[in-house]
Amino acid sequence: MTKTSHIIRPMASHRFISVLILSIFCLSSFATCEQQIREFYVAYMRNLEHNPAQNDSLCNACMTPALILQLREETRRSGADAIIRAQDVCEYGIRSLSVAPLTDGWYMVRYKWNRDSDYIEIPLKAANCESGLKILHITPTQLGSRYGDDLLPQD
Repeated sequence: MTKTSHIIRPMASHRFISVLILSIFCLSSFATCEQQIREFYVAYMRNLEHNPAQNDSLCNACMTPALILQLREETRRSGADAIIRAQDVCEYGIRSLSVAPLTDGWYMVRYKWNRDSDYIEIPLKAANCESGLKILHITPTQLGSRYGDDLLPQD
């Protein structure tokens, strides 16, 4: 092997890595609303395990101020995190997390505590997914899996 072949290979691998990173960035910027909601929940749940303070900026970026206040009040009242409908998280819950579209901007977030448990279902309404996820409403825990615009606060 010549000296130049050693020089060319590392440069080619750097170029490949750069293209790969750019591709991932482009894909995430065009992710579906379901993917963006799932990414939000995975980040939120991982933050709860490792650095809960990071969830403030995550919520500020992805939720309306009114929803943040409503969720804080519900969390204070119930003692469980209103975003995940639980007091803590587990790795199985993160791995089992899925998001399905319902209707008119409504989505169902689902996850399990373990293989044999029932799903925890969290309906939410999201908008503006093309320009960035904005969660407008998360159904309060006491309303179970109900969803629909009739549940939205009237201004």
